Amino acid sequence: MTTSSTIIKEYIKAYFLATTGVGQVEDYPNQDFETWPAVQVSYDGNVSTYLSTTENDIIYAYTLFIYQIVEGAIDRRKARLILEELSDVIADRFDSNEFMNGIALPASKTMIGIKPTTVEIAEDEEGKFILSKMEIATRITKAN
Repeated sequence: MTTSSTIIKEYIKAYFLATTGVGQVEDYPNQDFETWPAVQVSYDGNVSTYLSTTENDIIYAYTLFIYQIVEGAIDRRKARLILEELSDVIADRFDSNEFMNGIALPASKTMIGIKPTTVEIAEDEEGKFILSKMEIATRITKAN
């Protein structure tokens, strides 16, 4: 069964590959990426607001983990700069495609918008990666 959360997640993954220059996108944590920077897209759940007996607003939450390996010519400073710039590019891409043009949701659901809500950049505990964690909220309305 294809759910709205899965459809949105697959759209986000394809959108990354097509518009940001990210080399690889995965569903699950994977520190053995083949190309960098790399992204993991996680669906975190949803919150529904009951509006009436025929309509609900639903916020689907996703976390994007963007990795840049630190090795060779990419030192910590350069890796951090790559992720700072890429985080801005990703946020700008979502701002300019707020309605996720081309997404096909189930007939009862309509895309209201997508917004990056927070971005945090840090180093992993082992110092192997610089990591950007971006939270994304997608708002859908559902009419019964």
